Amino acid sequence: MQVFENCICIAQARVIAGNRKQPHVCTIAFHEDSNSFLRFCLPFDYRTSRLLRRWEFFSVECSKENLENDNRLESWYFGQVISTSGVLPRSRQSAIHRRILSCYKYESELNEDRLSIGLMIPEPGFQIEKITHAPGSQKWEKENHKMTVMRKKGLWYPSFDLRVKGHRLVDGQRKTFDKKLIAWDVFEAIRSGRSDPIESIKKYRNPYFIIGNLVTIRNAFMIVGVLSAPDRAIEENAIHNQLRLVP
Repeated sequence: MQVFENCICIAQARVIAGNRKQPHVCTIAFHEDSNSFLRFCLPFDYRTSRLLRRWEFFSVECSKENLENDNRLESWYFGQVISTSGVLPRSRQSAIHRRILSCYKYESELNEDRLSIGLMIPEPGFQIEKITHAPGSQKWEKENHKMTVMRKKGLWYPSFDLRVKGHRLVDGQRKTFDKKLIAWDVFEAIRSGRSDPIESIKKYRNPYFIIGNLVTIRNAFMIVGVLSAPDRAIEENAIHNQLRLVP
């Protein structure tokens, strides 16, 4: 087992479970000491689980054993959360935003470097759409099977997908994107009916995305979390620094 101190929870995927896999929440943390990302699966139970909150500062014990076929660089097998120090104050969050955005790379670079966690900075005006699959379609059959498995385990699974569509700059050129959103806090807000998370995201001043891929699909990324930088200048600096690296 290896201990990682000075970790900050920045994104979590929605609860998932399989026929053989127990319910879990895929969690992405920013590790201050190495200026890099960690991924591990937190065991989950609606009745007893105490999940890490976004911006929570913690230490965790993990291992590279028992990962089965997951050889992604950032993936670790979860052992235990050793300690937590609460949510970081906004004064510290600003500095962490800068450090996270300093890791910005294009998806082509993430693929080339075999990295499975990265960032995406959208242009203003992106849309989040709810997509319901047509009954009888191959996609519907697949999602319906997931819903059946999850319900047997007492878990809620949506009957729809959320897609984020918009534009971003790649190598100085404006390009479209269409990505699946799987952020836990978004779907938990929908499940509980507390608020409209889509409307809340629309109010973010300077949104950017934490993206990740799957073990089985390494060259396509999904949105695991939506953050908002304290000012646009931090995002523009990340874009500018990236453009300087383009041949």
